[in-house]
Amino acid sequence: MIKKACRLGWLIFIMDTAHAQEVKMYAGCNMVLTGNINVVINNTSFKNNGIFSAGGSTFSFIGDADTTISFLSGTSTTGFNNLTINKSAYGAALKSLAVVSNVLSVNGGNLYADSNLILKSDVNLTARVAPVAPASLIIGKATVERYIPQKRSWRLLTAPVTNSNTIYNTWQDRGNNNTGIGLLVTGPGPTGALGNGLDVSVQNAVSMKSWNYSTQALVNVLNTKVPISAGYSGNADNTGYFIFVRGDRNAANTCTCTMTNTTLSGIGELQTGTQIFPAASLSGKFTLIGNPYASPVNFTNLSLTNLVNRFYAWDPSLNQTGGYVMMDDLLFTGTWSQSVPSAQTTDMQSGQAFFIETKNNNPASITFNESSKSTNRSNIGFRPIGNPSGIIKVTLNLLNAANTTTLADGTFAEFNDVFSSGIDRDDAVKFGNTNENLSMLRNSISLAAERRSALSANDTVFLKLATTTQRAYQFIFKAGNLQQPNLMGYLVDSYLGTNKAISLDGTTTVNFSINAAAASAASTRFKIIFKPTVVLPVTFTTVKAYQQNENIAVEWAVENELNIVKYDVEKSTDGTTFMAVNTTAVNGNNNPANAYKWIDTKVVSGNNFYRIKWYDLNGMVKYSQLVNVIIERKIIPFTVHPNPVEGSIIHLQFANQAAGKYKFRLINSNGQLIWSTELFVSSGSTTQELKTGTYLPSGQYTLQIGGAANTLETLPLIIEQ
Repeated sequence: MIKKACRLGWLIFIMDTAHAQEVKMYAGCNMVLTGNINVVINNTSFKNNGIFSAGGSTFSFIGDADTTISFLSGTSTTGFNNLTINKSAYGAALKSLAVVSNVLSVNGGNLYADSNLILKSDVNLTARVAPVAPASLIIGKATVERYIPQKRSWRLLTAPVTNSNTIYNTWQDRGNNNTGIGLLVTGPGPTGALGNGLDVSVQNAVSMKSWNYSTQALVNVLNTKVPISAGYSGNADNTGYFIFVRGDRNAANTCTCTMTNTTLSGIGELQTGTQIFPAASLSGKFTLIGNPYASPVNFTNLSLTNLVNRFYAWDPSLNQTGGYVMMDDLLFTGTWSQSVPSAQTTDMQSGQAFFIETKNNNPASITFNESSKSTNRSNIGFRPIGNPSGIIKVTLNLLNAANTTTLADGTFAEFNDVFSSGIDRDDAVKFGNTNENLSMLRNSISLAAERRSALSANDTVFLKLATTTQRAYQFIFKAGNLQQPNLMGYLVDSYLGTNKAISLDGTTTVNFSINAAAASAASTRFKIIFKPTVVLPVTFTTVKAYQQNENIAVEWAVENELNIVKYDVEKSTDGTTFMAVNTTAVNGNNNPANAYKWIDTKVVSGNNFYRIKWYDLNGMVKYSQLVNVIIERKIIPFTVHPNPVEGSIIHLQFANQAAGKYKFRLINSNGQLIWSTELFVSSGSTTQELKTGTYLPSGQYTLQIGGAANTLETLPLIIEQ
């Protein structure tokens, strides 16, 4: 018998199973649970053919009946908030799809997942498996999700399962292209579904690596048709990976201008009970460990054998594509030191991997127990939306004669890695005012609010100030959470040629005026740039670039070259967006002076900006000043179009040539003169029809052009009949 009462949107179920062995929801029925409700099924099955909305409820299977009585079934997917198995004997079975969004608890009896269990992960929450009772098991395969927000970065990841499906069938979603699901795994020689499973990208660069603790090196993953977890014994089988996540499987994500959110799914049996990972047996060597549980674990609750009480995690919010964070407590005081400020704690999240270090030349291992699990599902690495945004608000005032002000307009830029640097729905388009209009300018679009990825050195915010009049104005800049070590903001005034420092955690006021000069009223007069306050510990004595034949030579000379690892040459065509085009190793180390040179063979017409980026042994990255080479667009004096030529008429295009008499000679491949003529050309840029007036055999020819200024040009052409 089932009794049901409703009060203020709460549903309370009292279930007496003495006379029933099934609670059934028929098709078309809705069950909505609001609040922290406990639904207890005692020696009974739950059949869901309708719509079950779990809210914040806990759904429990209890009793002592076996799975022929105690199970979930039905034609509908059942979404649970908390799902608890607490059987004094036997267990409960999932015979239809069950999605757990918060906590799965197996406190007594067994849970038979039967490939029908999904541990959900999204922007708000990632499901976890609470400590499993010692005598209980989770039997059969399950799907463990891991939500990853949009940010192109490397990550240390694992799929916390054993007896797993392949990388291709899990994280690559069987090669499908569904929005917000899976990722691209690229590498050389991709052959996709019918071959090695690798996806195609522009460069086919390796994006997934495993770790070999014998060689102490990352190993390229060149075949994804292999299990995502190395073993199937149920004891520490999951593998840690260093993988570049661009977003989901949309091919557009291979472009640096695109990135999306995605959710990865690991499929296999959940690992429960004690999990023991062997580590490198030599002192100072490292081992990559993947959290074996579909749950956070606290490093302080792990058992270390011959290991330093230290770990290295990867924080994808650092720098451009992430960075390592070292944490240790060598004296076991409970106070952990951190190498770089980060939101990383001693809690390792579901799906997270990390490096550990061996202490002495003896066998080493790390042991996870159910008691190692944590309830702390932090945002680090997976939901940076929880990190505070940096913001700079810009207010435009009319500055009146009595030094009073009138508010005219305003705009702001917000910085957080949950935002894209491109234009999307997070950005607000500017609605034009009748009078002054102040906006952020991005990709030629005026924005009332610009939201972009986290602030870094050499970022630029472009202001657009329009519909002004000749008068005095005032900017007020209010910044918060933008301060970084050795970083300053500057307001660049292109009209006055000045740079005004702006506080990155406070208020700065700048007065200016518009006068009769056109440049004074230019809408793009102002921009905000962010630069390192200390350019380089190493001294650049020269940084220069110059044209060398058809190429551009980039040279730099340094002094006090201490602890430098390498240099990158970065190139830009607009002076704002840079891309690494060369990496140069240091000639030795701790040199008093050194000089380097690189040749750019891929020059473009117009601006070719360059800067030198250097890396030191502490992981710091800095930049040199910019240099620029302007390549004039080369004008081709004569062009045959179309080429090959069909018929007996040659269409010859003149570009900026002097007017006068021109002579034309057509030579075949044997060097014989086939045809010649003379023409007077009156225009410097025109197209002339050269009519040979005779049948010409198909083949290769040379057209000789005698210019009006006694010049001679030759053009190869092909004639097809």
